[in-house]
Amino acid sequence: MKALRLALVLIGVILFTGLVGAWSIGIGRSPASPTIPRVGLMHVGTDHVPPSLGTLVAGLGELGWLEGPTDELTNRLVHLRQIDTPKIVLIWRNLEPKEVEEQAREFVRERVDVIVAFEDKSIRAAQDATAKPEDRIPIVFLHPSDPVRSGLVESLSHPGGNLTGVFGARDPVVKQLELYQQIMPRLQTLLTLVDPTDAATPPLLTEAQDAAGRLGLELVIREASDESGLERAFHSIAPGEVGGAFLLSPSLRLNFSKRTIELAAEANLPVQAHRKEWVELGALFSLGVDVGPVGAAGARFVDGILKGTAPADLPVEEVPKIQFAISLKRAMELGIQVPQDVTTRADVVYR
Repeated sequence: MKALRLALVLIGVILFTGLVGAWSIGIGRSPASPTIPRVGLMHVGTDHVPPSLGTLVAGLGELGWLEGPTDELTNRLVHLRQIDTPKIVLIWRNLEPKEVEEQAREFVRERVDVIVAFEDKSIRAAQDATAKPEDRIPIVFLHPSDPVRSGLVESLSHPGGNLTGVFGARDPVVKQLELYQQIMPRLQTLLTLVDPTDAATPPLLTEAQDAAGRLGLELVIREASDESGLERAFHSIAPGEVGGAFLLSPSLRLNFSKRTIELAAEANLPVQAHRKEWVELGALFSLGVDVGPVGAAGARFVDGILKGTAPADLPVEEVPKIQFAISLKRAMELGIQVPQDVTTRADVVYR
């Protein structure tokens, strides 16, 4: 009997020890934490940060993914290149043209949940890097030149693949030329800078040449695909040969606006731009997409994809607002008298 009681006690001790151990393990183990989504953001053009980045960050904040002042979050992202929050991780890469393809592949290797690609070069690199079925990461593109013409989507209403996003507006090349002549009624010749490696160049050049013929303008065409090519183009022009400079190819506008403005200033020539920020830095005028709404719309695409919607089921959103800015200060420096009716039509005037 005594032996039986001892056996029962021993069994009880063993069971109690096991229960305590199991209980202690349970205390130390928390339920599986949900994976924090990671979003890779990429842009080509180290001389600037696209204004749509800030409005994208603001949009993600409004949708509950981020907390804190937008300016502070954007500055942290730009300078630290990554911000980690309890709800989302944003990885920012501002790149030289030669770096973009490898960076796109790196985002694929890291298996980020979404790639946000700003402008044509980044978008194309992201598309190429995710072409294989096993690499098909969703891509949100922001302000491409033309997503249908470039083969990014089948149509705006039915993207049909792993890319969708926000389309600002088609390049307003004809309107830019018309505006150039309205600002400078005596304008006759324009140094026209084209990148032969940019797939958007041929159709845009055809548009520009047709418009120039109607307007009585002569386009003095020079090819350039990098900074040294731009320098050669400007240095090939004799004093007085042209009345202004015109950046035609999207790749040149997106990657070399700052350098082109510097070269135009050295040659004492006006030059147009595609965003008002470049007018602040010395371009005579700009006519192009207001990219602020583009970033805000992009945040909604990121939100939808992270919540489970496939890019193919998200129609491309068009934000066609065009903004015209002009610098009367730069015009005065160049001896240009801007007609009053042109100034009145401007959305932004720098004096």
